[in-house]
Amino acid sequence: MPPSTTGALPKTPTVLVVGATGYLGAKVLQAMAGRSDVVVRAMSRRAQSETGWVQADLMDPASLDRALQGVDVVVSSANGYMKETIAADFVGNRNLIEAAARAGVKRFVFLSIVGCDLAPEVPHFHAKKVAEDLIRGSGIPFVLVRAPAFLDQADDYLANGLKKGRFYGIGDRDIRWSYVLTDDLAVCLAQAATHPDIEILNNTIDVSWSDGPRSQRDLSRIVAEVTGKPASLWIIPWWVLRLAVHPVRLFSDLGYDLLQMFLFFRTGKFLADTSLQRRFFHPPPSARDAIARWAKRKGLVDQVQE
Repeated sequence: MPPSTTGALPKTPTVLVVGATGYLGAKVLQAMAGRSDVVVRAMSRRAQSETGWVQADLMDPASLDRALQGVDVVVSSANGYMKETIAADFVGNRNLIEAAARAGVKRFVFLSIVGCDLAPEVPHFHAKKVAEDLIRGSGIPFVLVRAPAFLDQADDYLANGLKKGRFYGIGDRDIRWSYVLTDDLAVCLAQAATHPDIEILNNTIDVSWSDGPRSQRDLSRIVAEVTGKPASLWIIPWWVLRLAVHPVRLFSDLGYDLLQMFLFFRTGKFLADTSLQRRFFHPPPSARDAIARWAKRKGLVDQVQE
């Protein structure tokens, strides 16, 4: 079924944020907080005491049908591979998309991954590609927002290492790939939910930095300039990852997934095209601007150098 191109939203649409208890989902909620032109609901598997939360499980279609009643827009940043099993990404995404179609949702904003169609060997990349295809075939107007590597994480190993004077990296110093600060990604997802220009619909939009992909040598240099505190590069080389990938698969699906992802980075194909980000969202920040904001928030510097 070809996607609809109508995309008309009511004056005050109801937006359901799926994955709202996650690191990125919580930031999407923050980006939409206080707006008078939208009604925000947040979905959780567990009951929440706060107003505006609904209880539902991606693996329970009936609960999704209840959660989607009266919803105009779905914004999904949910994932299962980091917490449980990759099956939650394949089955859970399908359940959500089918429930959204049954509910007559007017817009589906889905967090995907840059280059997910180029890396079938990376399980969670492939799960995103499968979900993208399901969304395209659902008939629901959509916005696919593709993210590259996160500069920051819930457990921020990069910031933790820098506090010890070490910049922890993967692979080598010089291969470049694209990055994003999750604060900026959350704002783009929130903007996509109610963007007034219907030309945004049925597009795949990469989100990253204005000055392109960066190597780990680049990042360590910019961090040193921003913080005034040089750090030594500690790199896990590609050959170690290649040797580890198959033994790790025997005892850790997540470990195997992450190693395959890092090895995909080596191909030089993990590159974002920010042209649609410029068109529909705010101009992409530079690497230095994003790193400076991240460093300030992480307490890596008292006053970010201009």
